Formats: sequence, structure tokens, C-alpha cells
Amino acid sequence: MDPVSPMVRQSLLLLVMLTTTPFSAATETFSFQSYQQGVLRMTLISPSLDGELLLRRGEQFEPLNNIVLERLFTLRVALPCQWLTDGSILYWSLPGRPLLSVTIPAQSCVTAPSAPPPLPPVLIYGKQGKCLIDTGGNTLWRVATELAKRNRASIYQNVYAIFVTNKRAFAGEDIHRLRSRRLYCPDPALVDHIEPEHASRMFKETVR
Repeated sequence: MDPVSPMVRQSLLLLVMLTTTPFSAATETFSFQSYQQGVLRMTLISPSLDGELLLRRGEQFEPLNNIVLERLFTLRVALPCQWLTDGSILYWSLPGRPLLSVTIPAQSCVTAPSAPPPLPPVLIYGKQGKCLIDTGGNTLWRVATELAKRNRASIYQNVYAIFVTNKRAFAGEDIHRLRSRRLYCPDPALVDHIEPEHASRMFKETVR
């Protein structure tokens, strides 16, 4: 025969007490268990489950109807977190019995924003004797950064060399509106021909 766990044994003893002895106010229990993912759990020991659950918010009382008896003596109720940010009071009202109340600890509803998924890497590859770039949806600056790792030129030089080589890939030939995912690699001679200081100054002027 399997041994009975302490929790089950305690629950059985409580059940026997409640069903075999006159119910006293001292026996009644109403306490907070937990609040997780929009679900509030309360411990309730009461002679009947035909009572009413009320949530006090400021000066108003909100009847709660979506109550579920999850386990012996455990009530589960779905509640918006915003209702529990100020230490609300929960009441258990049963006709002919003392009103039970408990303060729910104030809940924090702030959730950390999820990080956007990372963009695919910039791919630089050769095909049929041509050097091509798959931007992976990245910005022109990111593409130029990856290209600069290969040709040792500045990022600004690569920005302008990519733009000059792929003007049709930019909406309205606007350097800030890259619309194509596939680009041609700029000729190394073109990159070297662009003065780093001039490229930097020109780029900064376009973002004013």
C-alpha cells in the first residue's frame, strides 16, 4: 500500500473535521496562495461554496463569477493584473457566516519587452564570376560594415561605393531608402577612389 503524503493526510483530516463536527468561525480560513499569469489562487475553508467572491477596488466592489475549485480548499479565479496593483482586498461572503477578507499583495504587471529576432547575416558571395551581396534585410550601414571587414576601407567609403554601384536598388535613388535585398559588390578601385573624409562628410550632411 502506497504511503499517504503529508499534504493529502492533512487535507483528509480537515475534511473529516469539517464533516463530522459543528462548523465554527475559527475553522474558516481564507488566505492568499499565489498570482501567476493572470490566475489568482486562494485557500478557502468554508462550510459551503455557495458564497460570493468580491474584490474591492477603491470604493467599489466587483463580484467575481469565474471561480473554479481547483483542488480541495483551493479556489482559482482569472483576474487582470491591473486589478491587483494596489493591494486589493478580496472578500468571501456566505449568508449567515462572518465575512472573510484578505489583502492581496500588490502585483507588478510590468513585463520585459521581448527582443526582436535577430536579422540574418549579410552574405557576400561569388556567382558566375560576379561578387554579390545578400543584405538579409539589414541596413546599408550594416552591409557596408561587413564589406569593410574584407576590403579594409572605411565604412563610409563602402556606403558610397555600394550606393554608386547599386543606385537602382534605392527608392528614388535616395541613399537612405535601400529596397533591394541583392546588391552588387563595388569595384575595389571605386572604393579606393573615394576619399574617407569626403565620404564621411557627405554622409553626415545627408542625415541633417
